[in-house]
Amino acid sequence: MTHYRVVQESGVAVPRALVEFRGHHKQVVGYFGAIAPWLWYEVIEQVCSGMPDIGFVFIGPDYSGCVPLLPQRANVLYLGPVNYAQLPAYARLFDACFIPFKPGDVARSTSPLKLYEYFALEKPVVVTADMNECTVYPEVFSGGDAAELITAVRQALSTCDDQVYRKRLRTLADQNSWNVRAAVYADKLENLESE
Repeated sequence: MTHYRVVQESGVAVPRALVEFRGHHKQVVGYFGAIAPWLWYEVIEQVCSGMPDIGFVFIGPDYSGCVPLLPQRANVLYLGPVNYAQLPAYARLFDACFIPFKPGDVARSTSPLKLYEYFALEKPVVVTADMNECTVYPEVFSGGDAAELITAVRQALSTCDDQVYRKRLRTLADQNSWNVRAAVYADKLENLESE
């Protein structure tokens, strides 16, 4: 998760489109990951239209031709795929992060790595209510429909400058780092061998 904590200032050129977009919106909510069939496009449209003062940025490869399903609005920016090394510099311009998976088996069974990457960035996270692996954390904001998600986004954005909250997110990122997970896995394997 240190990749998302240390932004190399030299050589990371954030595109002008993102800088200008950031300048036109009071706050920005971002998503990075696949633009895929499991995103909840109808509700994304409703949330973006219901929050015209907030900018929404989507970063990621287009799977199955889903980009046209993203809202075509002045407060929505799609940047395409971004090199992993540059991603933290882009995400630093977000005020909050979004994981808008549509309800169903994918949402209920997914434990998205991006949740912990967002934690490492110290950004509040909003998810759809079916994302059980995410909503176990009280620090995560969620909603089951557009109205609830709009409320959750507003609540998340209100925590941006809360240093105690940001420290909790850092701790959660540390507790879920690859090193910690590997150590837990190795310990379980060791215990199996000794039985």
